[in-house]
Amino acid sequence: MRFLERLNRYLLMLGIPGLFAIAFLDSAAIPLVGGPDGFVILLAWQKPEQLPWIVLAAAAGSTLGCLFLYRAGRAGGELALSRLAPEKQTWVKKRVEDNAFLAVFLGVLVPPPIPAKPVILAAGIFRTPLLVFTMAVLIGRLLRYAAMAYLGFRFGNQAVQIIKSQYLTILLLLAAIAVLVLLAKRWWRSRASG
Repeated sequence: MRFLERLNRYLLMLGIPGLFAIAFLDSAAIPLVGGPDGFVILLAWQKPEQLPWIVLAAAAGSTLGCLFLYRAGRAGGELALSRLAPEKQTWVKKRVEDNAFLAVFLGVLVPPPIPAKPVILAAGIFRTPLLVFTMAVLIGRLLRYAAMAYLGFRFGNQAVQIIKSQYLTILLLLAAIAVLVLLAKRWWRSRASG
């Protein structure tokens, strides 16, 4: 564990390249203290002139880390699935296949403590098309880190407290967005088939 702590301190000193590495490692299931969210907030507060680069570095690093985890799901996911009852396997598979983009997008957009890694692994296990997966992760992470950067820029060290105090509101807003997207998708399908 000491190695990860030293690595984290070293990466924090690197600034934006360190953020890229932290986002990659965190998304590849090697969590570091504070994670990329906290570092995005800190960098945005300290270096507001570099906001676009901060957001891009975090989103790109996280997308590559998620691709690593996605590939792990594709390679060995059947073992994880074998622990579920057959009817549960079918249920999960149908949900991921029917709404792959939305599931991955929301999985990477929602801040902790809701974990994105099970969704990413499921996308790999159920062979979500690589382009769909990559676009969902990239767009979701760009939006998430842009929001974190804005909060860091606007509120500085109080940004974390604002996120904690408004967490339920954030989750409800994301749930409403998910419902609207699903309704729009059904409406679009009914128009296309009718």
